[in-house]
Amino acid sequence: MSVLTYTRAWSGLQEQTTTYVILPNELPQSGKLQVLWLLHGLGDNGSGFLRKTNLEVLDKYTNLAIITPEMNRSFYTNMDRGLPYWDYLTTEVIPTMRQLLPLSTARADNFVGGVSMGGFGAFKLAFSHPDWFSAVMAMSPVVDLTSLPQVMPDYQEIFSGPLPNQYLEKLAQEAPPAALKSLRTFYCIGDQDILKPQNARFVRRLQDQGTLTLDLKTGPGDHDWLYWQEMFPEMLRWLLNVRLSDGAPLKNQDE
Repeated sequence: MSVLTYTRAWSGLQEQTTTYVILPNELPQSGKLQVLWLLHGLGDNGSGFLRKTNLEVLDKYTNLAIITPEMNRSFYTNMDRGLPYWDYLTTEVIPTMRQLLPLSTARADNFVGGVSMGGFGAFKLAFSHPDWFSAVMAMSPVVDLTSLPQVMPDYQEIFSGPLPNQYLEKLAQEAPPAALKSLRTFYCIGDQDILKPQNARFVRRLQDQGTLTLDLKTGPGDHDWLYWQEMFPEMLRWLLNVRLSDGAPLKNQDE
């Protein structure tokens, strides 16, 4: 595998940030790579997936490009008292990485996922642009923004007014129903996760809306990297219709 660290100044943020990239050693002679846009959680950055999981080892068998942009403590939002991170992600990072790397722009080849705050960002990106992605993967996502005062002392940097209620549910309601219905959705959360009650309410609301089909996985686990590292192979099996048993490697479904 190849691991790239791409640092540059961005006009929207007026500062430098770093994007981390995992690529197969063998790049396609023709055609483009499928790509997983992977979003980090609060208090972390894109390097966390490389430092705290075996994602680089797993990706050896998938032929995916995995891109993890640095999004600070933004909640994937244009901050009220900070920087326009949502615009930076959607109008600068994604187009620029597609210019630099052999990434497919086809909906069928683009997937978005994330953990915790990044799970919120993955849902937000998929619900806002369901025509960009064919699959979304949320691991232990933050889904209730009204809970931020308990976990984020600087939340007013993002939302200086009243915290939005049922933010993601409203985004889902505004999305084109046909595109949302065709969006494959992997959703996992551990039984010991402090966020599980709010996630259970969120799942019920989405099911009541009837516009999104969730592949929901629960089981032992907390809100931590031990659980997320355990779920990454499951997520990749689900995403690419691959298997990992008896020492058999993950294989891309197109091979």
